[in-house]
Amino acid sequence: MRKSFINFRASTMTTPVIAHFINPYLPVTQNWIYNQLRFNTQCRNIVLCQTIENAELFPFENIFPAFPKNSVRSHLSMTFSRFRAQYFAGHYLRIISHEKPHVLHGHFSWESWRNIGLVKKIRLPLITTFYGLDVNKLSRKRIWRKRYSQLFRIGNIFTVEGPHMARELESIGCPREKIRIVPIGVDIDKISSCRYAGKKTKTIILFVGLEREKKGSLYAAEAFARAAYKNHNCEMHILGNGPFADPVKKILSKKGVLGKCVFHGYVPFNSYCSLLGQTDILMAPSVTAANGDTEGGAPVVVTEAQAAGIPVVGTRHCDIPNIVIDNKTGLLCEERDIEALTCNLENLICNRHLRDNLGEAARINATEKFSIQKQVETLNGIYTSLI
Repeated sequence: MRKSFINFRASTMTTPVIAHFINPYLPVTQNWIYNQLRFNTQCRNIVLCQTIENAELFPFENIFPAFPKNSVRSHLSMTFSRFRAQYFAGHYLRIISHEKPHVLHGHFSWESWRNIGLVKKIRLPLITTFYGLDVNKLSRKRIWRKRYSQLFRIGNIFTVEGPHMARELESIGCPREKIRIVPIGVDIDKISSCRYAGKKTKTIILFVGLEREKKGSLYAAEAFARAAYKNHNCEMHILGNGPFADPVKKILSKKGVLGKCVFHGYVPFNSYCSLLGQTDILMAPSVTAANGDTEGGAPVVVTEAQAAGIPVVGTRHCDIPNIVIDNKTGLLCEERDIEALTCNLENLICNRHLRDNLGEAARINATEKFSIQKQVETLNGIYTSLI
């Protein structure tokens, strides 16, 4: 039996039309995806999603949800989609037939896979961006190894943020010639404008991530507790929420430094930028979790901190060394080395001259390599090569 394909023709407009698979649109922790959409003025971007959340935080015109709001119907559809690992194609197909995109771009591998049936039908070029969890954790599951084998055959290009993730992607079967490194870009101008220029009485340390083991929150808490015991004029601010909040508080309380810490939970991006602007040191002690979960690349907060001129105390984990140049824009140590992590933190707390030098080098490096404009330019080059 012959396979039937939809008679589909992409738009003849001179402006490329890119259809992005993103679901939901958009978690508060995925602002870097929003930047890719709003800074790309050379393309017409449309978003195909199942549901919308945080629309007031990430305003965008061309969003086409399968369900206008979260409802019993949408939850049932998502449950069934997860069970069969694919979305129902009808809604997306109608939008694609009307908008006539030139290229499809799946953000996270599972979004490309959940639309694999649609991709086969319309036969448009498909780009898939891997962000971390989908590289190392999913690939441990037999069913996802089988799915990836098919996705790697059908997809045209697979993008990752750094060389470490590129090697990991190749190791799970992606052809090397299909892999492109596209560093995650950040809004340098906005981040720089939030930098606090006044006089401060405390050294402010920032940590982001209480939801997963890979963030290294327990090591961040222990290192800060040891450093703060000797250096009283410092304070740690912690963003996020999750299962590691209570264990972190327990460590800080036991060491007698809980009063030197501020827990913010999740905050809007503008509030986050304001806090980042007052930060002196970012802690990013990422680790490989017991279940194999890793950053894949590097936490976006690391790039944003460097753009803000903030030195990073972190680990040699995944692509963090590709963002943070050890002894030049920050201080790195091996994963779970609490002694070295504490020593590095103490060095920066006690030595403002070192902090300033590392921070300025970090700002220059980030501006040259990790601006959102550079990322968009690279992506547009990939889009153009496929049209």
